[in-house]
Amino acid sequence: MAVSDDRSAALVIRVWLEDDDRFRARLTAVDADGAGEDLTVAVASSPGDAVDALRQWLDEFVRHGTNTG
Repeated sequence: MAVSDDRSAALVIRVWLEDDDRFRARLTAVDADGAGEDLTVAVASSPGDAVDALRQWLDEFVRHGTNTG
């Protein structure tokens, strides 16, 4: 099965805890071809905020089919 219209995107979600155990996350849209620059989509200070940002990014992707953040 060949894919004729590549409508794909990549999102890296980096999570960590600060020294005082505060949650942090950064969501970065990455260029799958390596031709463009990475784009910070959101930063979050709670797991719920990270999930909300992911949901918003996915909704935008489905609407437009591109990785524009």
